[in-house]
Amino acid sequence: MPVRHLGEPDVDHLARGTALLGSGGGGQTDAAARLLRRSLAGGRIPLLGHEELPGGHVVPVGIVGAVSAFTERLPSGGEWAPVLAAIADRTRTRPAGLVSIEAGGVNGVVAFVAAAELGLPVIDADLQGRALPRLDQMSVAALGEPLTPLAIGDATGRLLVLDGLSPQATERIVRSALTEFGGWAAIVLRPLPVELLDRLAITGSLSRALDLGARHAAWTRDADPYEAAASLGARVLVTGRVVEVVRHRSGVGFGRGSVIVRADRGGVLVRLEMENEYLLALVDGRPAVSTPDILCVLDRATGLPVPCDTVRGGAEVVALHLPGPAFWWRPEVVDAVAPRAFGLDTDPIPPEAER
Repeated sequence: MPVRHLGEPDVDHLARGTALLGSGGGGQTDAAARLLRRSLAGGRIPLLGHEELPGGHVVPVGIVGAVSAFTERLPSGGEWAPVLAAIADRTRTRPAGLVSIEAGGVNGVVAFVAAAELGLPVIDADLQGRALPRLDQMSVAALGEPLTPLAIGDATGRLLVLDGLSPQATERIVRSALTEFGGWAAIVLRPLPVELLDRLAITGSLSRALDLGARHAAWTRDADPYEAAASLGARVLVTGRVVEVVRHRSGVGFGRGSVIVRADRGGVLVRLEMENEYLLALVDGRPAVSTPDILCVLDRATGLPVPCDTVRGGAEVVALHLPGPAFWWRPEVVDAVAPRAFGLDTDPIPPEAER
């Protein structure tokens, strides 16, 4: 891809596109967008294709923890430098750039905030291609590669470095430590060789977010949802009213829930199963779309994404099916993010069957 620079005019498109890739999760991107505008201070950040780097390593960066805590206590500056220094010292590498740990939601925006702090370019790739809730659902972990050495930290100097752990153990330990960091922390994962990014990461994900956001910005109150969906490369599952939302809070892990939408025409019922993200759509009881593809619920009037944690009964919505990253449909990795990875007893529905 040609060298691209992200400036203030691009921030809204990035926020919109990463929200769509969030599949109802990943956190609301408006606060992260405000933070990025402040970080840019009128400047621009290079967004490079991995093929433009001559070699070396890139480091995955982002935040981990409760996005609500992140929104309440935004970064003050200096969060990523000590965390990156810890990993650079441990691995004896000097990063050539940054990749996002997650293109969906807040982390798709935060990578640019970290880049502004660190003075490094962002590489057009990430480790999920959408939003997913767990560290052990990173692309590298699904491929059997380690996440560690890994560090989390904050601007006060608190720092935790993990090494030699499985992705599952890393996920458990990081989650348990986050209370000591006020609910969220900056995170840096093991550096990745540039020449392996095609295999280890989802390339092109941030330019996809920018393109989606630019197209989504054209959504108006009077827009035909079918035409608007087609412009996004998506298809409409249902337009209608939310008639029921059921949430099940759990003392362990993430909460679960269901959303039922009654179609405007024909009375068809679409049930969306959700955790942090919308994961499975059933049309009149039959599975129709599943993770790793992306389910988006949009406000009918504004076209803005409706997150899982704010969807309410009575809302007029449009539910879309957006193709997920091709990476996750590889036979060797699909089980890591298929419905059964979230406790839903159904097989993943391949794209060719989703009609």
